[in-house]
This record gives sequence, structure tokens and C-alpha cells, in this order.
Amino acid sequence: MTAESDAPIQAAEEAATDYEAATREKWITAGAEITTMLLSGAEEEDVLEHIVQVAMRIGSADAAALILPGLAGELTAEIVHGDRIGELLGMIMPRDGMSWTALTSGEGRLVESLADKPDLQTEPLRIFGPALYAPLGTAEQPVGVLLLLRKVGSHTFDDADLRRAQSFAKQAAIALVLTDARQAQAQARLIEERERIARDLHDLAIQQLFATGMQLEVVRRRAGRGLDKAGLIAIVDEALTSVDSSVREIRSVVRSLRDPDAAAGVVERLRRESSLARTGLGFAPSLIITLDGRSVGDLAVDEEYFDTVVVGNLADDVVAVVREGLANAARHAHAASVSARISLSTSGAGVTVEVEDDGVGLGNASGRKSGTWNLAARARQHSGESTIKDAPSGQGTLLHWHAPLPQDLPRR
Repeated sequence: MTAESDAPIQAAEEAATDYEAATREKWITAGAEITTMLLSGAEEEDVLEHIVQVAMRIGSADAAALILPGLAGELTAEIVHGDRIGELLGMIMPRDGMSWTALTSGEGRLVESLADKPDLQTEPLRIFGPALYAPLGTAEQPVGVLLLLRKVGSHTFDDADLRRAQSFAKQAAIALVLTDARQAQAQARLIEERERIARDLHDLAIQQLFATGMQLEVVRRRAGRGLDKAGLIAIVDEALTSVDSSVREIRSVVRSLRDPDAAAGVVERLRRESSLARTGLGFAPSLIITLDGRSVGDLAVDEEYFDTVVVGNLADDVVAVVREGLANAARHAHAASVSARISLSTSGAGVTVEVEDDGVGLGNASGRKSGTWNLAARARQHSGESTIKDAPSGQGTLLHWHAPLPQDLPRR
């Protein structure tokens, strides 16, 4: 063969090499962006969505999903992007499927066509052809699985695609793990500081007040042996009462430092969540808490009863559902108004949470319908239910979450 006949082959090889280098550079840059976002304090949820979006774009995929471990050890499709993949959102992956295989082995997998895969158990994926499973993390420290999908009849993913996607996924996983470690360290430092303050209060303030009380008790006994010391005794008794009150208050502060929610009932915690949501929404959400149809704010006894009935894990889940619903509205709804309604029925209906917005609705929203699997898991723990659907008004989204109450409710 002549040099002239070799020229087209050489040009094709150079073009392939240039494409490989350019694509590899895009993946490396995308991985660096993930790290930068995390270091700059971006919300982890936003980072996860960015991972899916950029992987779908660079990987020339028609759809992508991020499959993450959830409650009870299940592996769930939590973030999805692209065409015709909405049904996969929130779906639990089968234990013997490709997602679990990639996660537990730490090795990626390629599928020529999901549509032609006879043992495919996740039916919503059957509308797709080529698939790429890239694990985030390692078999020893798994984080999740990145799934890239192409339409039926498209070019299959090759080993080079898998290699680049796996490298990106592992880089993203390292950044996420390091961020979690930093958050854990910060939380540990905060707990240590609270414990130090609690010890200082106990060692100094409480003991000093207790000693003062003992001294005043001696004064009271001595004054009592006088001729007419009623006025002095009354003053000293009042001081003792004040000291006892101070001791109880400081002990309450110590308990709240160890657990900020320990001293607060669920109603107060819900008000706190509503107030905190103002920053993300740009406006104050409407918060309505009712007991058997009456507003809890009208009667103090209703609030006390609400706090008595909704306690423990149920209280934690109700607060978490409201927090998740308000956060979703802030991130995805583009709404002008949001309302959170928490109702407690003692006639056997249970406790119901509804978060409704007037935003874009489910049909126009892209990406993660955040935490839907988590909300459903929280409901299942109480034999309840959770749904997200278009708002009855036709505009916006309605989150509905319900949990029954135990039969032996406290008497009112």
C-alpha cells in the first residue's frame, strides 16, 4: 500500500484519538466540577442531580438515573433525567438485578439492549436499548449506581464508555464520601461543644445554686428560732423557691443542649421547620395544624394533646415529611405560594400531612422528585401511605402522607 492509501486510515485513527482525548477531558472536568460544588457548600441533592445531568450529556445518553441505597437497605432509583424514564422514579431495584451486581462488586456492567433482555425484572427499563451501569464507590464502600440509557436501536456503549463513566463515578463518590466525613466531623465537634457546655453548667451553675440553697435553708432555720421573724422567713422561702426554679430551668437547658428537639414538642418543631423554609422559598409558607378540625393555635390544651399523641418516631417522621415537602417546593416547584397542612384526627383516621404548591406541577418538572422513596418508606414504617400527584386545582403539586394512630390514645 502507498502512503496515499494509508492517509485516510491515519486520519481516521487520529480523529478517533482526538475524540477519545476530548471525551476523557470532559469527564475529568465534570468530576472536578462535582468536587468544586461540594467544597463551595452546595446542597448534596443539587450535586447528585448535577452528576446525573452531566453524565447523561457527556455519555451521549437519552436518559440517566442515580440509584441509591435507602431505608431498610433497599436500592432505589432516586434521581432520574431524560425521556420516558419517569416511571422508574422511586422504584426499588431487584436484589438479583444489574444494579445490585454493580454496587456489590464495584464493577460496571454493559447491556446491549434492555428491550431484548429476557430476565429483566424492572419493566419500565424495557423501553430502552443499550445500558451502562457504573458504580459510585467500591465494593467495600458503595455509594450508589449511575445508570445511562440509550434508545432502542442506538449505538451500544463500549468498554471505553464504561471505563470513562466508572472513573467519573468513582471520582464523584470520593468527593461525596469526603464531604460526608467533613459533615460528620463538624457534627461531632458541635456535640462535643454541647457536652462541654452541659458539663460546665452542671459543675458550676447547678452546684453553686444548690450550695446557695443549703445556705439559705440554714438561715431559714435560724431565723425561725427568733421572736418574730415571719417577714424574714417569707423572704428566704421565696429565695429558695427561686433557686429551685433556676435549677430546674438550667437542667432543662442541659437536656436541650444534648438534644435540641428533646425539649420541644412536635407542634413547635413544625413551626420551626416552617420558619426555616422561608429562606429557600423566598416567602413564608402557610402552616396549618389542626386537631379534629380545630386549629391547634386556638387552644393551648389542643397543642399539648397534639404533642402528647404525636411522639417518638412518628413525630420525627411527621417533621421530616414536612421538611422534605417544603424543600422540594423550594427546589423544583417555582411556586408563588406553598402550604403545609398537618391534621390529627382522634376518631381513628390518624395523622395526615399535606404540602401543596401552585408551581409547575409534576408534568413539567425534571429530575428528582426529591425523597419520594424516603417519604414512602417513612409511611410504611407506620403502616401508612404516601403519594405525590398534581394539585386538585390543576396547578402545582400535592404531597399527601398519612399514618394511622395506635388504638390506645391518651384521654383528653
